Amino acid sequence: MATIILGSQTSAPRASFVALAKILKALGDPTRLAIVALLARREHCVCDLMAALNLPQSTCSHHLGVLKRAGLVRDRRDAGDARWAYYTLDPAGATIVREQLAATLDLGAFDPTPARC
Repeated sequence: MATIILGSQTSAPRASFVALAKILKALGDPTRLAIVALLARREHCVCDLMAALNLPQSTCSHHLGVLKRAGLVRDRRDAGDARWAYYTLDPAGATIVREQLAATLDLGAFDPTPARC
């Protein structure tokens, strides 16, 4: 794992970079990004996601598991039939990603002075 040494002027603690990298790794797959986009709009069951993305059930479930472990997706079981699970984007996880990525890419404190070697 690479370590980035930052100057004392950064407001983001190093630990948040590790957490953000974990989430970005989960989002680094086009299929998982598509799942996140669908779940950001409404709740879906696996069969809906399978049909929308033309994926087999095992692949879809694998990607949902990765997103769930990263804290981006949450599920709920059907009260009448526990075999059915419904998935949605986790608002808390989405907020964390949005805020951490915005803070990381914030150019408000950018120093335009050219570097000197």
